[in-house]
Amino acid sequence: MQDYVFGLLSLICSLKGLSCTPWTMKVQDQVNGTLGQNVILPCIFTHPKQNSYTGDINIKWMQGNIHEPIVQCTFYNKTKGQDGKCIYSTASERLLLQGNHRNGDISLRINHLQFTDASQYTCRVELDYNKFKKHTTLNVNAPAQILSLCLDLDVLKVRCIAQGNPIPEVKWTSSSGPLEHFPIKTGHRVISSVPFSDQDVYTCQAVNSLGQDQITFPPNQNSSLSLSLMTGILGCLLLLGLVAFILNVVRRRQSAQRVMDMGVQRVKTSIYQANETVYANISTCPAGETRQVDVYSTGAPREEGKKEMIPRAQKNRPSRPPGPPPVIGEK
Repeated sequence: MQDYVFGLLSLICSLKGLSCTPWTMKVQDQVNGTLGQNVILPCIFTHPKQNSYTGDINIKWMQGNIHEPIVQCTFYNKTKGQDGKCIYSTASERLLLQGNHRNGDISLRINHLQFTDASQYTCRVELDYNKFKKHTTLNVNAPAQILSLCLDLDVLKVRCIAQGNPIPEVKWTSSSGPLEHFPIKTGHRVISSVPFSDQDVYTCQAVNSLGQDQITFPPNQNSSLSLSLMTGILGCLLLLGLVAFILNVVRRRQSAQRVMDMGVQRVKTSIYQANETVYANISTCPAGETRQVDVYSTGAPREEGKKEMIPRAQKNRPSRPPGPPPVIGEK
């Protein structure tokens, strides 16, 4: 309808000989993105007063039927060649403008796509004298992926949860052949369960047009054995390394102890030799022998077999020659 109106306006302008430029806005009707990846919704516009307009330009992106913008940018337009920055912006880390809005490129960039991002989006431009908008639809696709495969003990069943867009088909197989099941689809997810028997091995497979995925329950025994074997080998290597380190430390300590013992032995030997040198110049009595001298007393008869010890500390005084005692005063 808008294209028809602007086409009619252009025709009227040309009939009257006027130069009038209509609104133009280029968007894609459908944009496909992949879950977890980034996507750009193109939007490039021009307006009738492209070369002469001075005033505010208000850019808005809306999602679905919500009138509140998810991204908004307002800047003042003086001349086409000048660069203006957004003075009011609601951009976030996931939602932001991509391109140079001064040249009319107001494309929207969405990072880390989620299933909830799939929706209709509206690109809208508002000027002081007029406004214009167009719609684009974003589809979020995803290859089939199994989110979980586990044993539900409450009902004794093996449960498989898968997701994808298009919604994947789930298939069950066991060691005894294909299994019948009744999947439940909610949104982009599928939930399916089969009865459990400890004699079987179960495989859940999810398939859509973009890919497939499958998981086995219980997990592959060979893989578990390989993982256990690798873990055991790494543990043994770590233990051997620890033992070698401890032995090396013990050997170093023993070497250091031997060096210290040799040093102490050399010191003791030197001290012993020095003591021998000192004691060699001193006369010592043989152990257990005592010097005994016979002395006769003048005051009492000597008892048979009794001997008297002479102290070694007494000094020998010179004996007086025999004769009469000296007379006092005699010269």
